[in-house]
Order: sequence, then C-alpha cells, then structure tokens
Amino acid sequence: MKPLLVLMAALALGGCAVSTGNGMEQLKAHQWQLTGAKGDTFTLQVAGERLAGRGGCNRYFGAIERLDASTLTLGPVGATRMMCVEGDLAAREGAFFTTLGQVKGYAVAGDRLELKGADGAVLLTLERRGAAQ
Repeated sequence: MKPLLVLMAALALGGCAVSTGNGMEQLKAHQWQLTGAKGDTFTLQVAGERLAGRGGCNRYFGAIERLDASTLTLGPVGATRMMCVEGDLAAREGAFFTTLGQVKGYAVAGDRLELKGADGAVLLTLERRGAAQ
C-alpha cells in the first residue's frame, strides 16, 4: 500500500511540474520569428494585451482581443510606413499582416509557435528567438 501511495504522489507532483510552462506563459516569455525568415524580419512578441514585431520592412503593433490557453484573437494591426525596396518583400509583409488578422488560436511546442485559423489549420509557424524584452 505504501509504495502505491508514493507512486501516486510522484505522479501528482510530476503533473504539476508539467503545467508550470503552459503555452500562454511561453508565448509571452519569448520573441518569435517566422520559420525560414532571415535577420530581424517577421518577428512577433506578446506583452500584456499587446503584440508587436517586425514585418519585412516595417515594425507593426496591435491589440490582443482574446488570449487564453489555446485562443489568440488579434485586433487590427498597424505598422510604420517605410518603403520596401527588396524584391517581393512588401508583398510578403502584406501577406504576413493579413494572416495575423486571421489568427484564432495557437499552440506552443518546444521551440515552435503555431498560429492557427478558425478551423485549427496552421497559418504561420514561428521559432523561439530569445527571451522577451
């Protein structure tokens, strides 16, 4: 009987340890960069009820309308208006901003952040870049 009690206690404590790093905490604790992006382009950072980052050429910002364990709904995204001169970077930036407006959920797994649409399909995949500033 005693070994069973010890095993149950260990499992209960182990479950608590796993829950301390939930997705919402991980989302807020790190900067994220679009998978495959180079340099400082296409980043995302959540701070409180706001998000900010860099597109291809411009910095962007916006409000978070809803954030819980699996839901992330963003308000309209505003951005600076610097000219993009590098190839199709302006078009890719516009597509990135448009896609951010379609985000309805997220999942954090290790060093990856998946931003999902209303149907649960992955819209964007980002990689952990470093601690939030």
